[in-house]
Amino acid sequence: MADNKKRIEWVDTLKAFACFLVVLGHLLQSLQKANLDNYSNITSFIIYFIYLFHMPLFMCMSGFLYCQRKEKFNFEKYKKFEYKKLINLLIPYVTFYTLFIVINMLFANSVNSARGIDDILNIFNKPMPPYWFLYSLASIFIVVPLIEKIFKYNKIRIFVCFVFFKILSFLVKTDIYFIDTIMEYSIYFYLGAFINKESKNKKSMTIVTNIFLIIIYVMLSLVYYKYANLSNQVILQFINLLFAILGIYICVKIFREAKLSYFLNSFKKYTFQIYLTHTIFAAGVRIFLLKLNATNYFLHLIIGLIVSLYIPILMSIISRKIKYTEIFFYPVKTIEELKERKKRYAREET
Repeated sequence: MADNKKRIEWVDTLKAFACFLVVLGHLLQSLQKANLDNYSNITSFIIYFIYLFHMPLFMCMSGFLYCQRKEKFNFEKYKKFEYKKLINLLIPYVTFYTLFIVINMLFANSVNSARGIDDILNIFNKPMPPYWFLYSLASIFIVVPLIEKIFKYNKIRIFVCFVFFKILSFLVKTDIYFIDTIMEYSIYFYLGAFINKESKNKKSMTIVTNIFLIIIYVMLSLVYYKYANLSNQVILQFINLLFAILGIYICVKIFREAKLSYFLNSFKKYTFQIYLTHTIFAAGVRIFLLKLNATNYFLHLIIGLIVSLYIPILMSIISRKIKYTEIFFYPVKTIEELKERKKRYAREET
């Protein structure tokens, strides 16, 4: 989907919205941990609300894009697909995961949560936020084509298989992250297979309907947040599943049928770079402001958001100007460009 001619506008905008929720959720959590939150109850609900659906939404959009392909896998195509996906996900994962921990260790006295060598050693066993998503997505990309092959690309049967995985995750934890994350998140990934590329009826959702859906979802979330004190974890996880699916449905309906937000358009082409680096820049600006004795909650929130969203864009633009540095963001693309350049030089020499 890298070609601009093939990009789906509403998907890019929805991914930008999901990315914004990731940044906001992490920023609010960091302000709480730093004891800068003067609105604890409100902040806690916003964090709770975001985490009801934002990562399942990210998974669903990844699954939607995956399911847009028309080809079926044979062994050679599967190998080529896995090579590209694993290189594209795991090189940024290892690079920025390690960079985050090294920076954390260097500034151990200033950060909210200290990290160490153990975190690096557990990179494929207990991945930390926010980078776990890349490892989870890589794991799902390994398994989904195989499940598709087993069930002969029958979408209903494949989805039932992932429903079974999800139910199993309610009951069993293997403590093997590769397995647990597939069981937990593959259902959201394959939900993308059932999303239409285009809206069937552009006028089916009015602004009033959109607002009504959002209000209902927020109110239900608030009731769940305030009164759901169930001790039965299976029931709680099932309710979380329903909230995640409902949140995905509302977001897809709204963003697919409405043109939304200059604000989201301002960074929608850089969601991957923002996702990879926002915690590093957010922590840096928080430490800097605290050194200046600035403790105002809204000052930290506003500057933190601006820095987390737009400094990664600046960094990305700069990296394009510096040879080979884009390999940390787009490994396969950079490797292919290097191969093409090598072939061109060889032809020129002959």
